Amino acid sequence: MGQGIVHRRVKVPPAGSQVFISPAAGVHGQGSFWGLLVSSTDGLVDDHAYLRVCRIEDVDGDATVRTFYCRLSGLLVKDAA
Repeated sequence: MGQGIVHRRVKVPPAGSQVFISPAAGVHGQGSFWGLLVSSTDGLVDDHAYLRVCRIEDVDGDATVRTFYCRLSGLLVKDAA
């Protein structure tokens, strides 16, 4: 898929992808934002993964990497170039 195309994934996206963290992805209490995927690990159950993400707007500054346990079927992804 080309860069800039947003789609859902059924497998863990590669590092460098942009991911949309939101309640639809099973992440509650964090709001919704686009983040840069630093690394990922398969989850304990199918269709879930641990994603290490920093906010897109923080990439050029003091970026804080946070880990989220996400449902892949609800995750929007923009692939890395």
